Amino acid sequence: MDAWRRFFLTLAMLLVLSIVGTVGYMIIERASLLNAAYMTVITMSTVGFSETVPLSTAGRVFTMMLIMVGVGAVYYATVVLFSIVVSGELQNVMEASKIKRRVEMLDGHAVICGYGRVGELVARQLGDAGTDFVVIERSEEQVERVLEDGHLYVHGDATEEDTLREAGIERARTLIAVLPDDAANVFVTLTARGLRPDLLIIARAETTTTEGKLLRAGANRVVCPEVIGATRISSLVTRPNVVDFVDIAWRGVDLQLDELVISEKSQLAGKSLRDSGLRERINAIVVAVKRSGAKTVFNPPPDHVLRPGETVIVIGGLGTSEKLASL
Repeated sequence: MDAWRRFFLTLAMLLVLSIVGTVGYMIIERASLLNAAYMTVITMSTVGFSETVPLSTAGRVFTMMLIMVGVGAVYYATVVLFSIVVSGELQNVMEASKIKRRVEMLDGHAVICGYGRVGELVARQLGDAGTDFVVIERSEEQVERVLEDGHLYVHGDATEEDTLREAGIERARTLIAVLPDDAANVFVTLTARGLRPDLLIIARAETTTTEGKLLRAGANRVVCPEVIGATRISSLVTRPNVVDFVDIAWRGVDLQLDELVISEKSQLAGKSLRDSGLRERINAIVVAVKRSGAKTVFNPPPDHVLRPGETVIVIGGLGTSEKLASL
């Protein structure tokens, strides 16, 4: 953007020179506003049309000075604009404007703060799941990677309120703080919670000691990679078949594990599991029902009544997610 800054500064200088030239001719030669402006334009552009007013000695000296300064400024602006077009900066600016408009249209999306190793994997999986998201990244190098991967982004510091607003935090459903620094994730969480008390915030913790700080800062969920890694390794030793089964369901290879939130307008609201026909319609097993602010009911009985706000967790064969989405 340095070239654009130089270009706009040059345009500002041309505007100032035009004003100075117009005022100068009005004072020195007693010319009208239109004639003075006309003289300034033909002088700076070196068009060479005839003078609109007879020039005195002072007027000729003033004209020579205006030619030297004005022509130089015009030439410099032309060179800068040409370099912008040739270097592709014009296309980059247009692309950035297009991305900004697309971000402004997002609603109910996820905001990913950071595009490191974890952030890139999160973005890839959200993209595969068809979830809308925008990445906040301040590193120029990382922004280039975001562009290459075809994701929406906001170039800026995720700890700044203006950057979060630019990413549409007022309309977002979830914020994911996966910056490589725990202190930065705490600060992002504090800032986001201040802007949106109802926002779902998921934060990454490099160390277990940071987990409590992130929760106190306002995070709803905290993910610590070293704890998850240790748990998985121990599970592979003690319960390998269970881990394989869960992996298959999670990846959706032969089995699919998914969830359905019961809304106020849902045709399932107010019906029992038996009467809803949920098991038969999607050919899946209802594993659990999670109530907002209440304990999760595992293996719910057939007479369990589905209420708005509850989340039904099911497991079934291929196509379960598609059938669930159609309900």
